[in-house]
Amino acid sequence: MLEWMQKHKKYLVITVWVSALALVFASMVEWGGGGFSAVSSDSVAKVGDIYISRQEYQRKYNEIYDNVAEYMRQVGLPDDGKPMPEIEQEAFRILVQEKLLEMLAKDIGVSITSNEILEALLNTPEFQDATHTFNKEQYEKLLQANRWNTADYEAFVAKALLQEKMQNFPLAPVSTLETNAFMSAGKIKDVAELRLLHKDSVLKNAVLQTADSEIRSYWERNKEKYYKPASYKIAYMALDMGEINTNRAMLEKFYKDNERKYKNLTFEQALEEVEADYRKAVLGFASSYMATISKNIAENNKDLQIKTSNVITTMESQSIALLQKHFDGDLDIKDIALQDIPLYSLQLNDDGSDHSALITAVSSGKGLLAPLEYSKDHWIIPYITEKIPKQALSFELAKELASRDLMAEKQNDEFKKMAYTKLSQIGEENLGNVVPLHLSLWQEQNMQSHKQLLSLGLNDMDIRQALDYIMRHNKKEGVVFLGSDKALLFRVVKQEMPNYADLVNITNAEDEALQEAKVRDLRNAMFEYAMKHYKVIDYRRQN
Repeated sequence: MLEWMQKHKKYLVITVWVSALALVFASMVEWGGGGFSAVSSDSVAKVGDIYISRQEYQRKYNEIYDNVAEYMRQVGLPDDGKPMPEIEQEAFRILVQEKLLEMLAKDIGVSITSNEILEALLNTPEFQDATHTFNKEQYEKLLQANRWNTADYEAFVAKALLQEKMQNFPLAPVSTLETNAFMSAGKIKDVAELRLLHKDSVLKNAVLQTADSEIRSYWERNKEKYYKPASYKIAYMALDMGEINTNRAMLEKFYKDNERKYKNLTFEQALEEVEADYRKAVLGFASSYMATISKNIAENNKDLQIKTSNVITTMESQSIALLQKHFDGDLDIKDIALQDIPLYSLQLNDDGSDHSALITAVSSGKGLLAPLEYSKDHWIIPYITEKIPKQALSFELAKELASRDLMAEKQNDEFKKMAYTKLSQIGEENLGNVVPLHLSLWQEQNMQSHKQLLSLGLNDMDIRQALDYIMRHNKKEGVVFLGSDKALLFRVVKQEMPNYADLVNITNAEDEALQEAKVRDLRNAMFEYAMKHYKVIDYRRQN
């Protein structure tokens, strides 16, 4: 696709306005009875009086599938190429949402003019020459290179602009009444007394013990926590793609052999893509080589050179050159002797922090796996030679770990108990620090309050968690536990409502937040209206 499309994703993907869509969508869709009718033979659905063609449905499915497949490849998950029902439904949902907007736009008289399309094209940098002026020849060549004709592309731009216009419609200003209502709630201020307790300090004189019977009982309740992680052994080849040397002659040959892929592009125009494809082809050839010797790996053939390493070791330049020689010369891969290209072996286990994508792939696979990019431009082709599943630890082996966890649990329980006891003992006495807390929908509490909270020993995450708890719970006093080692005692002593000046003097950030909130609500209302007024018929169900 054009780089312009990638940069302007808002033109390509409809913003999901309301999460309720997933809940109400199925109930709003009617099935086309009796299989596919003559009308629907080339359509998968009808929204109002607009049809969704099979072609655009398949195109949307492919777009989502390619993204999912790329992610699966990156994390080492296998892709069997089978249709995915979840992707089919997501493609269908997105297209229905687009057509609902088109129907609504048609009914309320929103459209895209030829001047708007022209303006979008004129202001697309990819279609401009060095003087930043639209160049028609450059425009047509770029479309041709990306397999578009001008009519289809301009229709695509028109639809994209219409979607954008509908997403930004209507932009009604926020009224004075709405501003006052939101700001009245948003500028309420609680004045609270606070005291921060630290677990180490609170428990310094506490005497806590664990008996063997308690430890065993705890272990019995939590056996699944104590196990020896699964381990794996692999033989592999690893390639640094930057070590695959190229020259013009080999790339020109590769270009000619695959010329259909680079339709309408000269060698010079496609050079960067050709070089990347060539390197991937060499990687694929290396994978094929691993497949030819996989039986020897499984049987631990002594002719193989398998070196043990604690880290992933990439192939030496001589081995890469040998692979390239056979690939470039169309030589039989079986002519490469077992000892000519050394392999490496590596031990992995489930609790390893390095190469998580590789561990995920190995844990769910068997035998030879597809090449996996384990770091930028570094690929590994693994063959699983051994798998040892995770094993539960006996009480004797797990006792020390279980004892430690039980003690931590007891300390946490005692800390909570003592924190509430401390709050009740203080009674009406001042907790020690009086801080004004602002319930603000638009910004953090004011700087003075923030400084006071930091001075108590709270960090920004603690402050957000504490404020969220105090503001959301209808309690005059209580305890907020922050992580596993801190507790904040609080008591709300008074509440102050905003005065007239607070309501009148709003910041730019507050004004923008109010505008965004109103636009979001109007969009939601528009979408709900469309769902209720335009029938959606799904023709995908067959007899």
